[in-house]
Amino acid sequence: MDEKKVEIYKNMIQKGVDQRDEIEETMEKILKKDVQNIYLVGCGGSLAVMNPLKYILETNSKLPVYVYNSSEFLAIKPKNFNDKSLVITSSYSGTTKETVDSAKYANEVGATTIGFTGKADSPLGKNVDYVFANKADEGVTDSKMVMLYQIIFNILKHKDNYEYYDEIMEVMNKLPELLVDVKYEIEERAKDFAEKYQNADYFMVLGTGPLWGMAYTYATCILEEMQWIHAQPVHSGEYFHGAFEIVREDTKVILFKGEDRTRSLAERAQNFTEKYSDHLIIVDSKNYELPGIPEEFRGYFSPLVISSVMDVFSKNLADKRDHPLETRKYMGKVDY
Repeated sequence: MDEKKVEIYKNMIQKGVDQRDEIEETMEKILKKDVQNIYLVGCGGSLAVMNPLKYILETNSKLPVYVYNSSEFLAIKPKNFNDKSLVITSSYSGTTKETVDSAKYANEVGATTIGFTGKADSPLGKNVDYVFANKADEGVTDSKMVMLYQIIFNILKHKDNYEYYDEIMEVMNKLPELLVDVKYEIEERAKDFAEKYQNADYFMVLGTGPLWGMAYTYATCILEEMQWIHAQPVHSGEYFHGAFEIVREDTKVILFKGEDRTRSLAERAQNFTEKYSDHLIIVDSKNYELPGIPEEFRGYFSPLVISSVMDVFSKNLADKRDHPLETRKYMGKVDY
C-alpha cells in the first residue's frame, strides 16, 4: 500500500474531525432558527454519501428529512420546502450546474444552506450560507462523511436533546487511526479481488439502510463511471422483487452488510445468493474490530468502514485493469 497516500488519507480524516468547533458554532447559529425539515440535495456520489444521514435522523428524530437529486428538486420544487428548511448540499467540483442552481433556488425561498465543495470560492461555495471545503487527493469522501455526521448529530443534540452526543464525538476522535487500520487489514483481500475479477463484465451491488448509498456509489460511480464495467445497484430489500431472477452460478454479487437495524435484509439476500451464485463477495463491517466504538453505535459507522474497504478494492482493481480511476469518456469532456 502506498504509505504516502495512506498518510494523506489519515490527515484528511483528521481534518474532517478537526472541523468540529466550526461545525458546532455553525449549527448553533442555524438552529436558533425554527428549522422544520432537512433536505439533502446533490447528484451521484455527492448525493449518495449523504444517505446515512437520512438513516441516522429517521431512527433518532421526528424531524422530516428528504433526499433529492438536484435536477429533480428543481423540477418538483416540493411544496413543504420553505424558509424554515435546511438544505445540505454537495459538489466536489463546486460547478455541478443543477446543484449550484438548487442552492440559488433555496436562497430565493429563504432556506438555510450548507454546502460541501473542494474549494470554498467555487460557484457552489459562493451560493450557500455556510461552506465547508475539503480539497485533497485522498480521503475526500470519507472526510466529508465525518463532517456530515458531526452536522447531523449536532442537529439531534439541539432539536432532540440527543443524550449520546459526547460519546459519538469520542468515536469520531478515533476514526483517523481506525480507518487506516481497516485499509491495511484489507489490502491482501483487495489484491485477490482484483486478480479474480479484473475481467468481469457485470456486477450486482447490494446494500440497505445506511449502506444503500454505498451500494449505489460503488455500482454507479466506481464500477460504471470509473471502470466502465456494467453494474447494477440493488436495494437488499428489493432484491427479491426482480433482480434476483438473473442470478446464476457465474453472477458476481457484492453484498454490503452493516450492523444497523436493516442487517436482517442483508442476511436474507446472503442466504439466497449463496445457494445460486459461486461469486458472492461479502463486505461486512462486523468483521473489523474497531476498538473504541461501542456496540450500540457501530451501525452508524458501517458506511465509513465499508467506504475505507472499497477504496482499497477500487484502487487494486483499477491497477490490475490498467484503467485509472480518473479516466472518463464523457464526464467533463463533452456537453451534456
